[in-house]
Amino acid sequence: MMHDYSMRGHPRERLVFLLAAAAFSLMPLATTLQGWLGVGVALSSFTLFSGLFVLFDRYLWRIGFLRRLFGLPDLNGRWSCVGAQIDTCGNKIKEWNATITIKQTWSRLSIALHNDSSRSRSGPASIESDEGHGYRLLYTYNNEPMPGDKALTPHRGACELIFNIECSSADGVYFNDHNRQSFGRMKLTKIA
Repeated sequence: MMHDYSMRGHPRERLVFLLAAAAFSLMPLATTLQGWLGVGVALSSFTLFSGLFVLFDRYLWRIGFLRRLFGLPDLNGRWSCVGAQIDTCGNKIKEWNATITIKQTWSRLSIALHNDSSRSRSGPASIESDEGHGYRLLYTYNNEPMPGDKALTPHRGACELIFNIECSSADGVYFNDHNRQSFGRMKLTKIA
């Protein structure tokens, strides 16, 4: 399920204002087109704004120059994940592999991890530009063991990933709550 996410340092309200201004500015053109086409349906500024918002939210924000203009990463896709649970000295206790699927629009996001022993879904999240490194994604998650897996218990956690500027790979850390009491590192590579 997709949920809202915050973009630190990204003025979303300005973009909403620009879309509203564009809708208001396009009203005379829309009215003229309705007359030429002989369409008898009234088109309001709100309807035009809603259409522009949906178009931008789902598609237009992904266009390269718009992403660069607004400082938006496109994290959509499937990612190969190699993780390692570590101890307090930084030594690997256990390695694990997973597939992560990120679904993102301009306003909503979901992160799902799946491997042989468990699956997790994201909760609250934020993305910020990490100057010189790329983008930092912070999110919480709920993890559920696969049926029959006795080694894991349901748990919550938090993850911090830093994606490179091209959004093709990421490195990060995760922390689990008292039900799991573990932490570790993760490396993600985008699956073409």
